Amino acid sequence: MDEVIKIILKKKELANLDKELVKKVINNNLNTKIKKLIKEERFKNKDFKEFIKIVRSQLRRQYGAFQNPKMERMELVKKKDYLNLLKSHQSTKERLPYYKDFYNKLWKITGKPGSILDVGCGMNPVSFEYMNLGNNIEYLALDISKKDLEVISEYFRQKGINGSVKVFDAARDDYNFNKVFDACFCFKLFEILETTNSHRLTEDIILKLPAKQVIASFSTKTLSDAPMTKKRRVWFEVMLKRLGYSFETIELANELFYCFKKDF
Repeated sequence: MDEVIKIILKKKELANLDKELVKKVINNNLNTKIKKLIKEERFKNKDFKEFIKIVRSQLRRQYGAFQNPKMERMELVKKKDYLNLLKSHQSTKERLPYYKDFYNKLWKITGKPGSILDVGCGMNPVSFEYMNLGNNIEYLALDISKKDLEVISEYFRQKGINGSVKVFDAARDDYNFNKVFDACFCFKLFEILETTNSHRLTEDIILKLPAKQVIASFSTKTLSDAPMTKKRRVWFEVMLKRLGYSFETIELANELFYCFKKDF
């Protein structure tokens, strides 16, 4: 298994991923034939190569598509270069011109939180610079990349934020944190995780999220930078209404945010 993980992580955009999480994705895609090929170390076999492509594709959806591998994040955070740290991730780079206004609008809807759960956080915790919240706030950052979380942990330390990090697979891990958070960020999370049109995974996660307020976002452009013809996610709105959650929206140039309350 170690050799299979090593093969997958050869791709530069996936190199920062935690090995245990890569192992989970591998195990979810294993079948008898692939197990036999791995046991016999037939890594040049056509079926094994196809298997590697599938695993990499799933990991890339969750992580690799938004990275800039040319920017060394730990070096940036050590230099306290928070601006370029935000620019090192596609989503936070897109939000940069709007962060301050976005959080002002968001807190008018949700109220300022005393605790935040950030699922699939990427570099978003670094946008704490624009949140206008006190450092005593409790912030738990979850992500699939251990190395990115090390950067976030160092950022929390530098800023004196009461923050912690946890390597977390949003599609498969347990959401029991023994706490209900005031707000939960799920920025661009659900469309990354979903692989079917049933959206059952999204609904399952929403029901499990331990938060009073949830803020979920969706891109309004494709990965090739083309604008989407339909910005609103009708399926998501129908789901929220069926679950009994009323919502408000905030729209940025490239992103649409849904804000809704859960009963706790």
